Amino acid sequence: MGINSYFFNAVESGGVYDRVYNSEDITSYLNLLVGDGVFPNPSTQLQVRASSGMNVVVGAGSGWINGHKMVNTTDMVLSVAASDVLMNRIDSVVFYVDYENRNMGIQVKTGTLAANPVAPELVRTDDRYEMQLATIQVNKKVSAITTAMITDTRMDSDVCGYVQGLIQQVDTSTLWQQQQQMFDDWFNSVKDQFQAGKLFKKYEGVYVTQEAGEASFNVLSLVPHYAFAYDILEVYISGIHLNGNEYTITNNTVNLETPIEEAGVTVTFVVYKSVDQS
Repeated sequence: MGINSYFFNAVESGGVYDRVYNSEDITSYLNLLVGDGVFPNPSTQLQVRASSGMNVVVGAGSGWINGHKMVNTTDMVLSVAASDVLMNRIDSVVFYVDYENRNMGIQVKTGTLAANPVAPELVRTDDRYEMQLATIQVNKKVSAITTAMITDTRMDSDVCGYVQGLIQQVDTSTLWQQQQQMFDDWFNSVKDQFQAGKLFKKYEGVYVTQEAGEASFNVLSLVPHYAFAYDILEVYISGIHLNGNEYTITNNTVNLETPIEEAGVTVTFVVYKSVDQS
């Protein structure tokens, strides 16, 4: 028959039921109604956070893949492989459905060492399907995972995405494209300033956190020449450049969206100030 219809009560005749359904029937039905990804409320569902040493924590929450639901009932601690002494790598934290073993889970996938590393490719086959929760920049000789090393990819529908509701998954990859376009526009404007013959002077201020949970830093106390209205500011944590959506600036104070979880972390502020060539 060319038409299948779902779901109706089975009627028994001679010990045989005329309607028999299996898990594929259920999941294929649900897959048309619910988009894949992480359930969005609360926003901490399955969020990857730094823990102690070479460990990360995946928060409690639920995920959905091809009609299958996974529930992580409590914070899960996962170990990240030790860093290399010579080269860097990028690891991935994924949640997955394993069709052969009929289960779901969360794991860290260790990346390949390289001068310019990339995250491991996601497996999406008939046997296994993965969704990426975050990437972890594991540079050479590091001994602990910090917040700055973790990039949250839950909102990127190319690798994960949020379950937005019934019928259709919202394509959040366009939000990432918009952020990239904003960066490109900013970079091109800065590049034009250089091409116009302007000179820029670079100033740096370095701060080392004194306690866990620090999130606000006064740039003027570290870079006295900083002028919010005119200068270009870049923020680095442990050498990792922060995106503009990872902090805000109010009254010359940088406020991190995610507090630094431990003492002894280096925060660097780089200011580019335009200098009149005359």
